[in-house]
Amino acid sequence: MSQTVDRLRALAPELPEAQRALAVFILHDPPAAAARTILELAEAVGVSTGSITRLCRALGLPGYAQLRLALAASGAERDARGTWRADIGTDIGEHDSLARVAASVAATVSDVVTRTVEGLDLAVVEQVAARIAAARRTELFGVGGSATMAAEFQQRLYRIGLPVWAWSDTHVALTGAAVLGRGDVALVLSHSGGTREPREVLAEAASRGATTVAVTNAPASPLAVHAELVLATSVRAAGLRAEAVLARHAQMAVLDVLYVAVAQRTYDRTTQAMAATDEAVRPYRRDDGR
Repeated sequence: MSQTVDRLRALAPELPEAQRALAVFILHDPPAAAARTILELAEAVGVSTGSITRLCRALGLPGYAQLRLALAASGAERDARGTWRADIGTDIGEHDSLARVAASVAATVSDVVTRTVEGLDLAVVEQVAARIAAARRTELFGVGGSATMAAEFQQRLYRIGLPVWAWSDTHVALTGAAVLGRGDVALVLSHSGGTREPREVLAEAASRGATTVAVTNAPASPLAVHAELVLATSVRAAGLRAEAVLARHAQMAVLDVLYVAVAQRTYDRTTQAMAATDEAVRPYRRDDGR
């Protein structure tokens, strides 16, 4: 990775809020950020062009043109090294045994899940669970891998009798957010917290008076800043570097804890719904239990 990207990663924790949000967005995919004009980048992150200029100066660059060149070069450098090290990492080689692969994956996933759960703000989990349990309507939204996690969470809550919808289409999600009101909940998942669509869905829900919740790996991101409640994951690129895969494990850990917390608060309804749904699908199960 280029020196500029390395320097940005090192500076990010100490930057002012707007510049830190820019750093999070850029570091998630430097070449994609480089493809944007300064106005497009500012709009995507929700900051001013002045913040971008100040970030360039903090990196020792005269302006955004030089930052774009550095970010584009980092992408070319990554391609030159090959996608293996970038996407899988240095812990697993092409000739490693499957036992070595399995052990490395297990250790990495276990570390991500453990750090995420240990770092959860349980007081916030309590608040989110209570509001979902009491909501007239809960809307979930995610893009890409986050959409898969939103759909999984929706199915679990739906099974215990809660009025929950999950969307991956932005227009449909905005429509759902528009019919929310006070006492309702909008929960969005975004690993980077810098993606525009989840932020817009959250803003629409907030404008209607709904409780807004973000599940993200970037508590200082534009998405998190605009959410009423934030549940943070703890994923850092190391070893197995397919960060999107690790993000899903971390998100599911958060949603697992939240699901149980909701089920506890709706115990009678949950147990009745579980019994009813179990009975409904019983005829479709094999006699041997498989």
